[in-house]
Amino acid sequence: MAKARTAAKSKSSAKKKLSGLDLGKYLDDVKIGNFKLDDVFEGTNNNLQAIADANRAIVDGYIDIAKRQFDMLKGLLDDLKKVGGDRSAVVKELKKVVEQAKKDVKALQKMASKTNSAAQKIVKKRSDANLRAWKKLVADAKKALAGKDAAPKKAPARKKAAAKKKAAAKKKPAGKKKAAARRKAAAKTAVAG
Repeated sequence: MAKARTAAKSKSSAKKKLSGLDLGKYLDDVKIGNFKLDDVFEGTNNNLQAIADANRAIVDGYIDIAKRQFDMLKGLLDDLKKVGGDRSAVVKELKKVVEQAKKDVKALQKMASKTNSAAQKIVKKRSDANLRAWKKLVADAKKALAGKDAAPKKAPARKKAAAKKKAAAKKKPAGKKKAAARRKAAAKTAVAG
């Protein structure tokens, strides 16, 4: 019964403490390596912004491509309407139209390539920034671990010294036993001889 009361009191005191708890204060102190939580949020925000910028570049580029393609198609249809006359004139005009269409397709491909390159540059720039941040985080973690590993290395050296002393202490009695055995053997040979 007393245990139940104690548990109930501790739960109620924990609830009182939690009700006054300001999580924002604790979140400000959260760190990942040398980065604060705000740095992590800022990095995530920058990643999302880079994705949005890349998508905007793609959409804007392809809108320009669609407009250009519409103008090209309109010009092609206008050129086709003008084709007329005898057979050789029609063939010449159609060849001109086909050549212009080829040039237009190359221009559209170039525009698409530029659009994709622009989006890739945006993403690459952000990826490189992320890679630099991760490398720094890993380097800081290695330094921190190296600093922690330096102190424990002394402790095993102490353990080794203590183990050597114990081994030396064990050898002494063994040395005494061997000396006693030698004396007995010498005494037996003296008695026998």
